[in-house]
Amino acid sequence: MENLIHVIYVSSAVPEISEHDTVQFLNEARKANRKNDVSGLMLYIGGSFLQLLEGEATKVDMVCSAIFQDKREMRMILREPIAEREFPEWTMGFEAVEPLEAARLLGEPLLFDSVSRVARIEYNSAKTLLSIIGRRRWQSDRSGMFRAIRRTTSAPAISRDVKPVAG
Repeated sequence: MENLIHVIYVSSAVPEISEHDTVQFLNEARKANRKNDVSGLMLYIGGSFLQLLEGEATKVDMVCSAIFQDKREMRMILREPIAEREFPEWTMGFEAVEPLEAARLLGEPLLFDSVSRVARIEYNSAKTLLSIIGRRRWQSDRSGMFRAIRRTTSAPAISRDVKPVAG
């Protein structure tokens, strides 16, 4: 049996990040995660990234070690054992979330009123937000690309969406 963990961390985005830079970064992260059998979800919230990585402990720790070499400001929020992966099919799921939407989902209207507040998010709020976003009616292939499934009385309509980072 695998020794599974998940790690949640927050980092600040460089101010001039573009959609192209984000796509390139996601492609690199997905490639590294696929190579190491690490899965996860990244949220972009008003100038900050909130990320969850999960998998076998030594592999997640290795990926995190490489990530934390980056010069951006980062803070590990949580590292804990898990019984099973929450996002097993996503090498790196991604969604840009408006700060007001994130706050609404958590029922804390002032939580994301500034970038510094996102950087100081507590572990319980981070876990809850990642779980809510991840459980939205999304399905994913191993590349991390989202397919929204809308429930209808007839056959479901399927569309491919990757929410870009406004920049």
